[in-house]
Amino acid sequence: MYRYGDGTPFPFEENFIDIVGAAVDACAGMFTAAAQLEALRAKAREAKREADVEGAKLAALERSIEGAVALSSPSVAKDATLVQQTALRALEGARHAITLARGTLEKRTAAVSAEPRVDRAMQSAFAAAASFFDTHHLPRTAWSWSWKANVGGTAMAHAAKFTVSFDLPDVPWTGPARLASLIPGTVVRLPHRRLLGKPAPQKIHLDRGALLEVEREGDEITMVVREHASKKSAGWGIHLDSLSATAATVTLLDDDGSLSGVEMVIGGDDGVALARLAAAVVDEMEPALARRRTRDVTIGKTALRTMVDPSEPAKALLDLLAPTIRTMCQKSRVPGEISLKRDVADGRREELFVSRQSLAAKYASLPPEYRQLFDAAGLGRVASSIDDEETQTDRRHGREPEHGGGHRAVPPPPPPPVRAAPNAKTLLAS
Repeated sequence: MYRYGDGTPFPFEENFIDIVGAAVDACAGMFTAAAQLEALRAKAREAKREADVEGAKLAALERSIEGAVALSSPSVAKDATLVQQTALRALEGARHAITLARGTLEKRTAAVSAEPRVDRAMQSAFAAAASFFDTHHLPRTAWSWSWKANVGGTAMAHAAKFTVSFDLPDVPWTGPARLASLIPGTVVRLPHRRLLGKPAPQKIHLDRGALLEVEREGDEITMVVREHASKKSAGWGIHLDSLSATAATVTLLDDDGSLSGVEMVIGGDDGVALARLAAAVVDEMEPALARRRTRDVTIGKTALRTMVDPSEPAKALLDLLAPTIRTMCQKSRVPGEISLKRDVADGRREELFVSRQSLAAKYASLPPEYRQLFDAAGLGRVASSIDDEETQTDRRHGREPEHGGGHRAVPPPPPPPVRAAPNAKTLLAS
């Protein structure tokens, strides 16, 4: 159980200290992508402005040349003088040069002033978000995952506005998973077809069977198993409300995997055995879930990759975590720190903490408008917290705190008066 720094119960089961550090890294990465995109846009705007200035200068140059040449009355007439003919050739040459210059300027402007590619910025933002969701999850996340033989595994996480889908590249099985490796020697009564009459429960040695697929959503779990691992055979769909359930709903499947219409509730020792099978499957899948890889992130109804502002997902993540961060700051006993306590044994607790200074260092290089968002979430170091933190640090190391800043310094005592020795000569003011 986690507690706030003041000992009051913490509402979540996750290590929020780790979550905060990873979230700051991810948000800083997304804000960096946004800042880089804005820098490219600013560069494009500046290039367009400079091109407009250059274009105006070319137009002015053209007018100046035309005005200067006009004094010589350029002409193509048969009776034109040599000066007039030369003036005409000079004017045509100048116009041709200016036309070429305009073409070069337009090409250069189109190259440097084009709108930067938003998809590249969003890919960077996605990579930053994926680095968080690959290894952490938000509080109160609802999980679901599935695996199917010869197909692979996927997972889904839902928390507040965030929906994250994952690939599971390291699933424990590629083809049908033999049940003998999961719960060896288990015999369970399951519905089975008979030569005559309706299907009825029959003892089945699960060692010969195989797991074909499994799906878990919350506590519920559904498995599809086949009677024989090495050949097509009848099977069962097994559904349990939780891993601690003592009964399972079992549906008989035909050889081709289609529903037979026969469904039974299997309880008692058989139900417990099926729950053990489900628990063994979950245990085998846990490492694959820990090594998940983010495939898509959706915020509300919008996929992160389709957004046009890399800062949007970062703001959404900070907004979600900010209330808890601010409360942790208020309840932390040491100024300048965010802390949690964890009950580890009877009469024992450990304290987890991170300094706000170290968190602020992660986003210190960002533009002010993004740093302010972190500070507003409770991560910034205020002046009073800095002074108090330094004082606490000095006292921890056995030093008296230095006076400075807003503290009033105590002046040193005056020196003792100097007494003249007997018979000493002194200078007297006249």
